Amino acid sequence: MRQSSDRTCLHCKQAIRILTLTAFFTFSAAAFCSTPASSPAGGLDSAAVAVHNRGVGLMGQFDYEAARREFSALAQQHPDNDDIQVNLAIATFNRQTKGDEDLALSILAGVFKHNPEHLRALYCTGLLELRVGRPAEAAEYFRKVIALDPRDAEAAYFLGQCLMQLSRYEEALGWFRKSIEGDQLLRSAYYNVFMALQRLNRRDEAAATLKDFNRLKEDPRARLLEFKYRNMGRKAEVTAVGVDAVQPVPKPAGPVFGAAIPLGKALESVAWTDAGQVSFIPVHMSVVDLNGDGHPDIFIAGAIQTSDGTVNAILVSGSDGAEYTLRMDHPLSRLRNVNAALWGDYDNDGLTDVYFCRQGPNQLWRQVSRDQWRDVTDETGTAGGSLNTVDGAFFDADHDGDLDFFLVNADGPNEFLNNNRDGTFRPLAAERGLGGSGSHRSVVVADLDGDRDLDLIVINRKPPHEVYVNDLFWEYHKAQGWEAFQAADVQAAVAADVDSDGRTEVYSIDSAGTITRWQREPDNTWGGTPLNRGLETEAFRVTGSVRMAVADLDGDGILDLVVSHSSGWWAASMGSKGLTPLFEHRGGEGAGLDAWTLLSSVNGPHLVAWSRGRPPYEWPPGAGRYPFVTLALSGMEEKGASLRSNSSGIGARIAVRTGSRWIVLNTLRNDSGPGQSLQPLPAGLAGAGKIDFAAIDWPDGVYQTELDLQAGMFHRITETQRQLSSCPVLFAWDGTAFRFVTDLLGVGGLGYALGPRKYAEPRPWEHLMLPGGILKPDEGRLIFKLTEPMEEITYLDAVSLAAYDLPPGWSLTLDERMATGEPEPDGSPVFYRSFVLPAKAENGLHQDVTAAVSTRDLTAAPPGEIDRRFIGRLEQDHVLTLTFSEPLDSRAGRPVLIADGWVEYPYSQTNFAAWQAGADYRAPTIEARGADGHWHRILDRFGYPAGMPRQMSVPLPGLPEATRELRIVTNQEIYWDRLGIAFAEDCPLVARRELPLVAARLDEIGFPARTDGPQRLPGYNYERRRPRWDTHFMEGYYTRIGPVEELLKARDDALVVFGPGDGVTLEFGEGLGPPETGWTRVYVLEAHGWCKDMDLYTGNGDTVEPMPHSGGKSADRDILHETYNTRYQSGRE
Repeated sequence: MRQSSDRTCLHCKQAIRILTLTAFFTFSAAAFCSTPASSPAGGLDSAAVAVHNRGVGLMGQFDYEAARREFSALAQQHPDNDDIQVNLAIATFNRQTKGDEDLALSILAGVFKHNPEHLRALYCTGLLELRVGRPAEAAEYFRKVIALDPRDAEAAYFLGQCLMQLSRYEEALGWFRKSIEGDQLLRSAYYNVFMALQRLNRRDEAAATLKDFNRLKEDPRARLLEFKYRNMGRKAEVTAVGVDAVQPVPKPAGPVFGAAIPLGKALESVAWTDAGQVSFIPVHMSVVDLNGDGHPDIFIAGAIQTSDGTVNAILVSGSDGAEYTLRMDHPLSRLRNVNAALWGDYDNDGLTDVYFCRQGPNQLWRQVSRDQWRDVTDETGTAGGSLNTVDGAFFDADHDGDLDFFLVNADGPNEFLNNNRDGTFRPLAAERGLGGSGSHRSVVVADLDGDRDLDLIVINRKPPHEVYVNDLFWEYHKAQGWEAFQAADVQAAVAADVDSDGRTEVYSIDSAGTITRWQREPDNTWGGTPLNRGLETEAFRVTGSVRMAVADLDGDGILDLVVSHSSGWWAASMGSKGLTPLFEHRGGEGAGLDAWTLLSSVNGPHLVAWSRGRPPYEWPPGAGRYPFVTLALSGMEEKGASLRSNSSGIGARIAVRTGSRWIVLNTLRNDSGPGQSLQPLPAGLAGAGKIDFAAIDWPDGVYQTELDLQAGMFHRITETQRQLSSCPVLFAWDGTAFRFVTDLLGVGGLGYALGPRKYAEPRPWEHLMLPGGILKPDEGRLIFKLTEPMEEITYLDAVSLAAYDLPPGWSLTLDERMATGEPEPDGSPVFYRSFVLPAKAENGLHQDVTAAVSTRDLTAAPPGEIDRRFIGRLEQDHVLTLTFSEPLDSRAGRPVLIADGWVEYPYSQTNFAAWQAGADYRAPTIEARGADGHWHRILDRFGYPAGMPRQMSVPLPGLPEATRELRIVTNQEIYWDRLGIAFAEDCPLVARRELPLVAARLDEIGFPARTDGPQRLPGYNYERRRPRWDTHFMEGYYTRIGPVEELLKARDDALVVFGPGDGVTLEFGEGLGPPETGWTRVYVLEAHGWCKDMDLYTGNGDTVEPMPHSGGKSADRDILHETYNTRYQSGRE
């Protein structure tokens, strides 16, 4: 969700809706571009050109059907225009409806009649032949493309793919290497070199290539080739008409910063302290919107002289965002001995809080309402001892959705305070080996190893420094390969991705003023490169104590460096060859800045400063800048909703795309400290009028894109609160359309974390009774689609469909549920003739909910107040007491509880967050009250409906005599739709028949639209599918597109592997004829397989491997996997 404003204001109008990412990994290296396709403009009048360009635009929005209609009309009018025909073919095969590949091939065949060497027609034909499983034929087309265009890296890659499928590994290897020669950012080619070498048993070479592949893993410029529009190569994209080359916009003339000016006239009469510096750390200054008015305010520690000592300066921005006034009456002003302030929302209530690092006990102040503050140090346990805390970091260390503290102590061990999310914090540094052993100076927080979690660098006053790698679950280990950095003279350091390659660099300055860039080398060691050593220029001289920051100062989309010292400050751009001066202020020895920070605005950074004995002042943005946009991120979409990322947005990573330029930013601290501001991010546009798109990785792993962010405006972006994972979603043909049924195989979740290194045991099968009337034959076949519209993967082993014909008066349910306790379900049918609903149902508040649980209508009994800290958990137990009109032992048969309903699942990281807070999830327990008037526990935490709306059952053994009341108790967010008791009996006349699986096909079907109704009721619309969505892919090989019935006919652990945007169409032969008169037919789908999501805490959640198995491996399993699982995917959609 995004809000925009043309000024720095947080109360802004709603902006355009979020759209899917259009070109994140799609541009080619300029050094190896293919020959441009010819323009189809020849012979077209202006009206036809407009129609054509509209089609191109629709393809860019992935509206393939609409684009096809435009191209089809033009193709009929201009049958001899080969380029239009090719564009029509491209729109056709991307539409992905039945027969589209054959139709596209026939269109392309028509082109060859006019022009047998049409490059795009040859290339697209090769793609289609490969896609439909004819690699030998495809290879010949790609060879023709390469003969005509020897520089086409993409054709070389796909030729290698063809040869791999033909088991000609040595030839394939050569073509993959040829592809890399042409495009060194083509990540797919590196992986396929690795795979070819593996097949050739050249293990050492393969290992070296894998390092190159992993080096590109985090680079936003790197790209994959796959069968998706914009990812299939330049020759498989439709071409526009009359597009002129984009000329670079000249940089505006003038300085990057203007002349220094006071922050406000009212500040000139204040008694600013001129006392000498008493610490080795710089004076702290930070920026935050203190009172929630949308304007940046300023905090300066110990800057005001009063009769009884120094106090803090609280500078509040005026309504116009310019003039500042001093708030001496502010409660945060009077705190003494403050070294630094850390700003952020620790309790996720939408109000910014502050942690003060002090000489002596630290203090945490909570903003209880707008600009109303309260000291909560004692009740939260956050004082951190009586040490001299000189710096710290406010960030989500364990990625559980709340902010934690790392505290740097100059005179003792460091501390890590973990947020328990119950209003208290837990000290962990000693327990987890983070205390350190030196005289500590500052901390740098960054993802140093590219694994999505945040690591720590502790800068000490003297080496060695300390580097800790985050392993999640509160576990850290000392980093390897950092020996050179740890031994270096480092006075200040900051982390950034200046070259926008997706990998963090660290920039440091030593006591001699040398700026060093530290980067991860191919051997995973970190080496340093001096950036200003040997530069004979006065601009880079430094004296005395130093601070540094990185930010884009001139708006060119590249991060620059700011360095202060005792004589002034300077700014420089950082290139591959070193530093280039941008701005310098030199006031003479002793005339440096005692405190300064960069303040964000829609015109880019200001430098705000304070020197002892004088009012604060600023260097405003100068004329020599390109336009900026300003971005403010928040994990909170609406107050009261469950959160997955912290509401301050701290730790989010943003890759900004304008034209062909990338800039990679994050919301962590961008300076060397001390302390931490909380303010929007400026992003320079290098003359562009807008950001084409910003791709955001939130701290919880959610991936989100925003389009068309206009220059010169403030944009507030909140995390899209959507379901990232559950399990595959099932649709059934109902005679007119594919109708959503429910999800499937949630019981087979792999790596689902229950707590630290504790994972649920997956059950790799599920039997699903289909709702009556939902399944209708189509030309003698019963058809299902099992789809993946979320960020997860399915390993499907086998699927079968059984039909039960029941005699008159009989019904069926299944012994099915997500089992969390005894008894274990076995999926068997449970037959009954007698079923009773409760005469009365009452919740724990003594409210009558009888109507809600008596009808299967997707309106459930209200579960009670949601615990917004933890997805799927309630604030209090949900108690349902069911009263029946007669004793449950008065009828023949075995009593069975039948429940229709659905559940809101927590994620792995949610379970970890709840574990650390001591907040458990208690599955439903059933108690019964019999003739003795006492409640007896019948089933303890037995289980619940395994996902989206479905029916479950559980037997009720050992009911007390004359039981008429049952009580169900849970604190899980379960929606009970209908509850009743069946009385199970044997049914000797039932007829069970298994229907044959006659066809199964895997396709990239896109993402069916999700709807969320009242009570978190999920729904999906197959007819409204998006071809793309903001999602990641687990790295590895997926099953190729095409027929897959060979993999699904038996439980043999030969798996169909499919992920986001994929779907398997299952067709069963019907051929049963109608049931006998009065009889009822019930269909049961029996699935065997697993699923896995990409939650940071899910075991092996980043990779397809290891492949699961249930011990039933067939001798042909590996051969089948090698044959079918050839589609490599990784990274983002």
